[in-house]
Formats: sequence, structure tokens, C-alpha cells
Amino acid sequence: MHPDVLVKALTAIVPKTTPEKFREAAGIASRSVAKSVLDFLYSNNIGTIRGNSLEFSRSDRLYTAILAVKMGSDIEIVSAQLSWKDFERLASEVLASFGYKTQTNVHLTKPHMEVDVIGVSSGFAVAVDCKHWKKSNLSSISAISRKQAERADRLPKWNTKISRAVPVVMTLHTQSVKFAGAVPVVPVHKFRSFVMDVKAFLPEIYVAD
Repeated sequence: MHPDVLVKALTAIVPKTTPEKFREAAGIASRSVAKSVLDFLYSNNIGTIRGNSLEFSRSDRLYTAILAVKMGSDIEIVSAQLSWKDFERLASEVLASFGYKTQTNVHLTKPHMEVDVIGVSSGFAVAVDCKHWKKSNLSSISAISRKQAERADRLPKWNTKISRAVPVVMTLHTQSVKFAGAVPVVPVHKFRSFVMDVKAFLPEIYVAD
């Protein structure tokens, strides 16, 4: 499977469609090529087929983008096909799967701050900043991480049910979990395993309380 074909398929991944509408939306001329793309997605647990209908989950666009990047697609081109919502949906989906109660686009005041995704479980919060990453952002990683730590600091005051909060920056760009000022910078394909083991990382992570 050529990664550029997967990038084209991103535009065709919608909640409900048909194989023919998928092919047309992706701009794939050949029906056999479109079928091979769908077969490849199915083999990677992306999308389901019900009769003549195709169904995709809210996070399937981002999972497809991850595959394209892993296979060699230019990350700038892939990112251009994604929205903030794609990242937020995956973060919320993963946190919810581990029992966290999630909120998106949380507005804090005095001073004004916004947290993309918050997951809370038994007083422990994970605060996620979803970066629609570009190469120009790489030099500012320290500043981005510092701001996310400041947002995490506010959470126990914003919600008294939160006793500890961990700031996280989630991005399509990095290949492994890294730390900037003790704030983890987590690639989307590692986010699930990070959430699973987040408490094991606590000695290394900035924790607001």
C-alpha cells in the first residue's frame, strides 16, 4: 500500500458512506485500488462494513494518518488533512477507555486558559494539549510544555475533586515519548500505552497538586 494513497483516503473517512462514495471522495479512479485501500484499513482495524455501507469511528481518520506517517508520508502533508477535532477525539476516546471522565475545550478564567482534553479518574487528572504539529513548532517545545504545566497547575483549583493533575502534550510528530521540562510529549500512536502506564511515569513527570 502506497502511503500517499492513504493520505488521499483521509478525506473520504466519514462516519457513514459506501464503497463507491469512498472511492469518489478519495479521488481514486480505480475501483480495485479503492477496494485494496479499504481492505488494508480493515486489516488494521480501521472501519467496518455492514452490507453495502461503510462505517468509521470518530478516531479512524487519525489512526489512518498514523499509518500513513509510519509508512513514510510527509508529516506536513498528512497534518494538513487533519483537524484539531481529530486529535481531541482520539485523546478523549483513549482516556474514556481507561475509565476517565473526559471534557474537551475546557475554559479556565483569571487568567484565561483553555485545556484541549481533560480526563479525570478518582481525583487524578490527565490534561492533554493536542498539537496539530508543524516543523516550525519544534523550536518552541519548551514554551509549549511550560504553558501546559501552568494549565495543569490550575486544575485542582478549578475542580476541587482533582487532587493531582499531569500535563501532557500529544502530537503526530515525535517517534517516542519525550520530556520537556518534565512534561511528557507523546506521539499519538503511543498515547494509549502512555495512559495505561501513566502512574508508572509519575517520578519523571511534572505533577500539579
